Amino acid sequence: MRQPSELWVCTGMALALMAGCDQRSSQAPPPPKPPAVAQQGPGAPAAQSDGPGQQQRFLARIRQASAGNGVIRDARLNQNNELGVVLDTQVKLDQVRPLMTTLLKEMRDEFPGRPLTVIAYAPNGQPMATMRYDPSAPADANVTYKPNF
Repeated sequence: MRQPSELWVCTGMALALMAGCDQRSSQAPPPPKPPAVAQQGPGAPAAQSDGPGQQQRFLARIRQASAGNGVIRDARLNQNNELGVVLDTQVKLDQVRPLMTTLLKEMRDEFPGRPLTVIAYAPNGQPMATMRYDPSAPADANVTYKPNF
């Protein structure tokens, strides 16, 4: 069983991130180009999206919410709605899944009915875990989590 202080820290991180994501600011500067979290190659089918602006606004909210919080160092979102987050060294292994669940919930709210992926990376760039949402799967099996630790 987790220590009460660990639960508070984990819950606090998730709530802080959710609160920051809900603050939709039109004054946030556009983020740099989405990176190589699995860039779409030539000839690949186009991902469903309301355009890159929607993804950029979402990514800007994630980055704004995580700025200086000691949880997420960097976040990138590609055209296939795959969000990659580099976690800070302060994040404990048992906090990874709840954080990814929060991020996936935010993505589901922003991009409803679309397949989504969240990949958490350690500060050294190694993948820690992958969480996927498949809207075509039954409700009790539409989210999968695969830790790499």
